[in-house]
Amino acid sequence: MKSLKKVNNISTQTSKKAKADVGQLVLPCLRGRIGDWMYYSTLLPFKEIANRISMADEIHKNKKLSHWIQREIGDRIPEIVRYIQEQEQRFFNSIIVGIYGGKPAWQGLAIDMKALKLSEEESDYLDKTFGILRLTGKEEMFAIDGQHRTAAIKEAVISNPELLSEEVPVIFVAHRTDSEGEIRTRRLFSTLNRYAKPVSTSEIIALDEEDNAAILTRRLIEQYPTFTNKIAFNKNKSLSLSNKNDFTNIILLYEIITTLLTDKIFIKSISIDGFKFDNFVSRRLQEDLLLSTYDKLTHEFEKIISGLPFLRTFFDDGTVDRKASSSNLLFRPIGQIVFFNAYRIAKFHKKEKLLLNYFSDDDFNLDHPVWNKLFIDPGTKNTVVTQQVQKAAILLILEKLDIPFTSTAKDKALLVNLAIDVNSI
Repeated sequence: MKSLKKVNNISTQTSKKAKADVGQLVLPCLRGRIGDWMYYSTLLPFKEIANRISMADEIHKNKKLSHWIQREIGDRIPEIVRYIQEQEQRFFNSIIVGIYGGKPAWQGLAIDMKALKLSEEESDYLDKTFGILRLTGKEEMFAIDGQHRTAAIKEAVISNPELLSEEVPVIFVAHRTDSEGEIRTRRLFSTLNRYAKPVSTSEIIALDEEDNAAILTRRLIEQYPTFTNKIAFNKNKSLSLSNKNDFTNIILLYEIITTLLTDKIFIKSISIDGFKFDNFVSRRLQEDLLLSTYDKLTHEFEKIISGLPFLRTFFDDGTVDRKASSSNLLFRPIGQIVFFNAYRIAKFHKKEKLLLNYFSDDDFNLDHPVWNKLFIDPGTKNTVVTQQVQKAAILLILEKLDIPFTSTAKDKALLVNLAIDVNSI
């Protein structure tokens, strides 16, 4: 049914240096074209990724900008190694690999058009697309896109040899080591990265099954009765002043969850306990721990809502007029950031009841002279939402309630410059 056709050498030049022979390798392959690039799509076992594919800086020792064709390998490698070793449902998209030297060759496969009842046009297309890629072992290969994945695979198989047989899709493109070839490959690298759209926070919340904060955000919206029809679906952290029905939006809820559960806090000089943030948003917890964390989270929200009568009223059957200066700032994004960060720090010091008692007075609003001074620009009358203002508000509340916190020289200078008597809030 299938037979080998004419061999096409896909290498663009002879290797400039001797390379250790890692042996011949024959791979199933699809050949295609886009723009002026011919590419060869195949599968490579992790073993061959580790043995054959180099990082570009291993090939080109000169680090001058004109020869630099790949990003520096950074701190993400350990994270990806853990993902490979611990996630049973691991999956990677294609690694794009530059290849030169040796004598790599693509051999097309002739398709029996009569047996498959193909038209001549269909047969011609399959003939030029399906084939075998033969590598001699003398080729130089380096990751153009997927260098972090490549480096992580190399590291992961050292301690986990059972991974050696796993496969990842690879796309080969021909590379030339002359100046023109390097420019061409750099252009491909920059194009791949320029037009690769980063995953947005809203997409992470909607789809991510490794990010525990995203998982818990979805569960709260779907399963926690108190939040039914009270969470806005925005793509950013803003809340319209005309929105009378929602407590917060999905982006803010995600951030509130990370604040309540992890060691990440708005004021970096303050240390708290909790899940390690980087792990929490990248490595799914065991299901029993995830369930217990969800239960603790709903309990925490109930404690907060029950401790603040104006929130209880809102969630039971009320609405809010965000345009009114008398409305509690807890119904605005800036107020939620301030409150939940202050609450988290207070809880760490076992003083969350004290903080709830303070906020239950319901004077955390723009009618209050201190909060008006802090949050309203006297010239434009617009709300000021800078990080400096949010930080100042958190520090004032902590100082007011005599909750200990570590402050930097900048923190102290910020409070001094505000010239606000904490007894006035």
